[in-house]
Amino acid sequence: MDLTLWGLVPMLLGGTVQPYDNPKALLAAIYAPTTGAEEQLQVEQFYSTRLKGLVADNLSRTVVDQKGEAIDPDAPDVLTFNPFLDGNETALSNLAIGEPTTLGDRAVTTVTFVHNKQPALLSIAMVKEADGWHVDDVASLGAENQWLLSWLLQYDPFSEQ
Repeated sequence: MDLTLWGLVPMLLGGTVQPYDNPKALLAAIYAPTTGAEEQLQVEQFYSTRLKGLVADNLSRTVVDQKGEAIDPDAPDVLTFNPFLDGNETALSNLAIGEPTTLGDRAVTTVTFVHNKQPALLSIAMVKEADGWHVDDVASLGAENQWLLSWLLQYDPFSEQ
């Protein structure tokens, strides 16, 4: 990973993002590129302030290790991993977005799809902030891959620190 962190931090912590006035509109925007558009999705634009902070903290810790050496190039790259697709490719089939359940300024829904011939089940937690709805966490609950995005970012399970 190169040191483009400093150019990336403003994008992660701010920037112009379309406000989403309900969780369903947010989910529609996240999954729109999987329905035929070929553009690269900048997932951080959908993140809550808390989740953007976790990404920024993770990046600041993982550019170099404690000895100042470059991190293992085979380690997962937080900048290219798309948690909404459980990977990097947008080729999905059988996409089904559940109806969000909302309680005050919090919402949660499930998303299922088939990716690389493997079924995926995600739980997406959302929060309403001053500028609209944002994703606050993503959990993969499928049989093959189980993870919680905030945990991966915060606790560094790949021992990169």
